[in-house]
Amino acid sequence: MQILHALSDLLYPPACLRCRAPLTRGGHIFCRACRAAMPKVGAPMCRRCGAPVAAAFDAQVDCATCRRRPPAFAIARARRSYTGPTAEIIQGFKYRRRWRIGRWLSRDMAACARAALPLQEIDLVVPVPLHWLKRRMAGFDHAGQLARDTARRLRLPHDPRALRRRRWTSTQTRLPAPARFRNVRAAFAADPRRVAHRTVLLVDDVLTSGATADACAQVLAATGARRVIVLTAARTPRA
Repeated sequence: MQILHALSDLLYPPACLRCRAPLTRGGHIFCRACRAAMPKVGAPMCRRCGAPVAAAFDAQVDCATCRRRPPAFAIARARRSYTGPTAEIIQGFKYRRRWRIGRWLSRDMAACARAALPLQEIDLVVPVPLHWLKRRMAGFDHAGQLARDTARRLRLPHDPRALRRRRWTSTQTRLPAPARFRNVRAAFAADPRRVAHRTVLLVDDVLTSGATADACAQVLAATGARRVIVLTAARTPRA
């Protein structure tokens, strides 16, 4: 096996998937400089949505957004800040199907979940669903893959059919926050047989305004879910 690895490195020298800098064998797909340029979301943060807040590190505070409009989910956490190289690699996974990046992201998300979430309470991992037509057109479900891989790493049950998107919605990317909430209103439906009396870990790639996660959490709660916890690979910094 060592001979095969040596031959593989000779023919296809390992390189950072972002900047193409040479890598030594060791499991990393990004070089040290690129990893250092992908900042993690750390304390102090909102105890509800996980957004960074200006507070003492030992304070338990809700951010102004969660105080003004409490979300339907109990907790949301993200491993990285959706800026610079982090945004670049997530877009590479999402739009160019770079599978190795997806596996790296799911490993990153599992590490975040172990450190920040009450895993012993979670019964089920569910992805934020794409509309069936959009999934067929894309031929790829990025949130579905992240949820499946993260559930496997955490050794938790995974059910991609517990939640579905019942109507086509415009992309959230270019919409202001109020329009995002209107855009996804009544866009989802949950199966009570799969979610009732369960604590659900809802998985997506990026948390921005929280509108999509909130819409999903409302439906899950209305269908009988005990609690909804949100996990994403990254979150967009607030202005």
